[in-house]
Amino acid sequence: MKKIKILFLGILCVALVLPLIFFNFEKNYASPIDNRMLTEWDPAGRDVTEMVESYINDRIGFRTEAIDAYTELNDKVFGMMVHPTYTYGKDGYVFFQMSYENPDPVFVELFCAYLRQVQDYCEERGVPFIYCLNPSKITIYQQYLPDGYIYQDKLNQMMYEKLEEYGVNYITNEYLLKEKSETEQVYNVKYDAGHWNDLGAFYGTNHILEKVSEYFPNVQPRDLTEFEIGTVHEDSLSVSHFAIDEDVPAFWDKNQGNIQDLTENYRSMKLDQNYNALFCLANHKEGAEELPRALVFQGSYYNERTQYMQSAFQEYDAVHNYENFLDFDYYFNIFQPDCVILETAEYATNGAYFSYETLENKELNPKLDTEAFGDEFISLQDADYTVTEEGSLVTVSLNLDEAAERGYLIIGDRQFDFSIDQEGNTSECTLDVRYFQEDLAQIFFHYTLLLQENKV
Repeated sequence: MKKIKILFLGILCVALVLPLIFFNFEKNYASPIDNRMLTEWDPAGRDVTEMVESYINDRIGFRTEAIDAYTELNDKVFGMMVHPTYTYGKDGYVFFQMSYENPDPVFVELFCAYLRQVQDYCEERGVPFIYCLNPSKITIYQQYLPDGYIYQDKLNQMMYEKLEEYGVNYITNEYLLKEKSETEQVYNVKYDAGHWNDLGAFYGTNHILEKVSEYFPNVQPRDLTEFEIGTVHEDSLSVSHFAIDEDVPAFWDKNQGNIQDLTENYRSMKLDQNYNALFCLANHKEGAEELPRALVFQGSYYNERTQYMQSAFQEYDAVHNYENFLDFDYYFNIFQPDCVILETAEYATNGAYFSYETLENKELNPKLDTEAFGDEFISLQDADYTVTEEGSLVTVSLNLDEAAERGYLIIGDRQFDFSIDQEGNTSECTLDVRYFQEDLAQIFFHYTLLLQENKV
């Protein structure tokens, strides 16, 4: 009996010590099962007790294996999905974890007001802006939601009302995909539970392209014959080790051989560290030069599905949306697009993805009236400036003698916006090297005094 006790204590000690020995101290570590970055050790700026508890819970050794084992046991024995990301619905459907519908009217107001500001910025420069709101799986397949969960589509309806109020040029894929879902599987039953599948993406993208064609008739919806269509077998849920057995639709663009990937030339571009997907693709198919160049701000619905838009445009420059979209003018400067598209998923259209403070305080430059101020332009070469070049990007930096409110770089008939620091004394402008002509460049700054005089 004594030996058994010693053995038991030994096993218990090993079980307690091993997770500490294999504690995960790696920085910037992405969890393979949570679809998020694990907590970092950072006592500053938050409750220390909360941070320590979260850090230990996230980093303890064998955490992933323990969660996997617990999840599989509940699934096999009780038919329950105990998972940090997913939950079961009816008839084997898998959804993201359910949460109570509680859309924030303050966010919706700020977001739609900012969309209108972006739209005005684009239209002043002769560029159409299109916003597309894409529905969640729970919106399209409500009949398969878990018993007891009542979904009322509150966010979408609130968004539609405010988008109309602000006059935003938008479309929604909610009603189209609901109709398609009656006869076709536009979201998978299990795999990639939060996003549409390749068939749903095909229909949703064509709806966007139909809207683009109102401004550019050469842009046409994609045809099924333009793709190789098959299936891919998936044996686990996305960003998870939860076992499934499902064949899902897969689309491959037949024009892929004519697509040139230029993304590496733009790697020096600033991107939010949490949302850093970037695709810079050029279409060399015969006749593509007649198509517009599109700047698309997109999320997870498109970041792994570039095959749909890449052949619909001459250039398809796609930036991960959310916080990057709040630096809209920075990307517009660089790509000088013919049209701008913003796509957001229903579940990611909230203050967790778009900063309230920036939405409220961001001010985009109005287009400069070159006729009114033309005689006040200064040659760039007469200013105190530096030019740095990295890949396809050129950054012009200036030191100013007095505080400025806003500034412009003018090259030919193109205007580029300077970003100015809080003190108003240093500014910079980043643009594509193909648009930069140093000897022809001119600058113009609005100073505080000038703005006050104009107001009078």
